Amino acid sequence: MRSTAVLVFANSSQEEMRYKPINNGEVLFDSLTQRTLKEVEKTSLAYFHITEHHQKGNSFGERFTNAIKSVFDQGFEKVITVGNDTPHLQSGHIKAAAEALIKGRTVIGPSLDGGFYLMGIHQENFNPDDFIDLPWQNSCLLRTLIENLEKNKCSFYKLPVFEDIDTLHDIQRLSNYISTLAISLISIFSDCLNTINRTVFFIGTFYSSISLQLPLNKGSPVFVPIR
Repeated sequence: MRSTAVLVFANSSQEEMRYKPINNGEVLFDSLTQRTLKEVEKTSLAYFHITEHHQKGNSFGERFTNAIKSVFDQGFEKVITVGNDTPHLQSGHIKAAAEALIKGRTVIGPSLDGGFYLMGIHQENFNPDDFIDLPWQNSCLLRTLIENLEKNKCSFYKLPVFEDIDTLHDIQRLSNYISTLAISLISIFSDCLNTINRTVFFIGTFYSSISLQLPLNKGSPVFVPIR
């Protein structure tokens, strides 16, 4: 049996746009997917990228469950799932999840909308029937998952809470913390928000200041970087 694999459960940008009609969205989701794959590759873990072309099932829950099962069927004992819509996800978070799994803990990366952007699970704790029945794409998903883990006395480890991107409002909220985002995403965010004037100053691989005229939302930042 092989140990741990990462499942990147992420559709093509064309498919994403069917459910997330965001201005310049195809460029955004292509960039997010490529960034996610690069972060996964940094971990040196085996990984599988499953798009809509290889998913099986009628509902999201069925497709996600079948994708996880397909990775376990490859002989892996532990699976870490991620999507492509969490700009703050770093390789360090995936490595932390892998380490927690080795210690026998289930891993959850909570998202602000009540779901999760990352989950790490052992094959012995994966019940496809129960998993399909979770309230997918619902704000009570995370709470229900945690309740099930506690009911089954499964120890779990929580990663930082992050924002994921489902709507233009999510991009507006993330734009408040532009300095925490990958440089490659900054101009794309700006285009999505129809910003006209933007100036970005770079010094080597770092930038000292950013001046962006973006619609701002006064929400609190939720970001804990792992280097």
